[in-house]
Amino acid sequence: MSDEVEGVQRGKVTTYDSFKGFGFIRRLKGKDVFFFYDDIADDDKSVNVGDYVEFQLKIVGKGPRAYDLKKLDKVT
Repeated sequence: MSDEVEGVQRGKVTTYDSFKGFGFIRRLKGKDVFFFYDDIADDDKSVNVGDYVEFQLKIVGKGPRAYDLKKLDKVT
């Protein structure tokens, strides 16, 4: 099964374990999205629970996954 790109979406980081290097984003609609530390595109590579982010959504074998995460100053 090939990865299916769903486009750019926004959400809020609900969990993030910096030691393990992964977390989840709550989207406005749809299932929560998994991400890895390596998927954070910002130069400082930091996200915190409660941060709003924009990301590329791909549907992979285990479900939705976020790539190319960028923190937002505010949700518009």
